[in-house]
Amino acid sequence: MRSRLIALVALSTLVTPAAFAADVVEFRKVDVFTPDDNGNEQKHDARLEIDTDVDEIRLVDEKRGAARATYAVIPIDRVTALVYVVELGMRWGGVVGMRPATHWLTIESEALPLGYVKLRLDKDNQRALRFALRAVTGIIDDLVPGRRIPSGGSSPS
Repeated sequence: MRSRLIALVALSTLVTPAAFAADVVEFRKVDVFTPDDNGNEQKHDARLEIDTDVDEIRLVDEKRGAARATYAVIPIDRVTALVYVVELGMRWGGVVGMRPATHWLTIESEALPLGYVKLRLDKDNQRALRFALRAVTGIIDDLVPGRRIPSGGSSPS
């Protein structure tokens, strides 16, 4: 009987923190672009976290999280628009050599210093990320039809 009690106490100490853990959904392989002192955009490897316990969207360092860097914190109820753009790849020499499409998402909010944050999404999780943002914000992202990018271009206008 005593061993069962010890096992039950040990199990409850393991399960209890999990039951009260924050409900955070994270998406890795998100590139966030921030302006530097010269007005140029600087790319950072980030992850997007949706924390429904505190109703916010966070963009933090991909590997070490907020402990290393926080690029943006957006209250979910202050998101005003989601703009999704697909840039079509360039062709080199006919059909061979097609560069894959690039997926961009701009989150607009008056809570951000510039009023928006620009993200480049991974092709493998862009759909899940967009649907998760739709679910928490209630905003359907505006799809800007795919377009060809000029040679040397790396971001949407």
